[in-house]
Amino acid sequence: MTRTPTRRGLLKGIAAGTGTLAAAGAFPGFIQAQSSEPIRLGFQLHRTGIGAAYGRWYERTAQAALQVLNDAGGINGRPVEILFEDDGTDPKRGAEVVEKLATQGKCDAVFGALFSNVVVGSAPRAGELRIPYLVCSEGHHVASGITNRWTLQPGITDVK
Repeated sequence: MTRTPTRRGLLKGIAAGTGTLAAAGAFPGFIQAQSSEPIRLGFQLHRTGIGAAYGRWYERTAQAALQVLNDAGGINGRPVEILFEDDGTDPKRGAEVVEKLATQGKCDAVFGALFSNVVVGSAPRAGELRIPYLVCSEGHHVASGITNRWTLQPGITDVK
């Protein structure tokens, strides 16, 4: 037994096809080829100042992880670059580093400091520049709302 198309079935098919084409035109970003340019990440480090002992190891582990990541093909086929800058474990200098990485370094995101005083000094500038600022600090006061929507603190605990 063969099925013959009905007018209702034909109209449903045309509507579905038209909807698919309209959706493709409405969302061109989903069907365009991705950029092959590297993903640039900024890393605000404590190379000097009271946090220098931490900064040295953060830089070494970030470079090792970067090597593994790029050897595996990067992120969605795009290589990753990390630009390292010293904040001197100083809040004012931290804000300057965030600005430098965002404007001169053209970074897509900035990874921030361990010391909360530097984060509290840097987060407002990241918000003004509208650049994602991911921080390592787990101080409760950093995540309590004094920062902004551009500051992310993925490792936060309930430390008070």
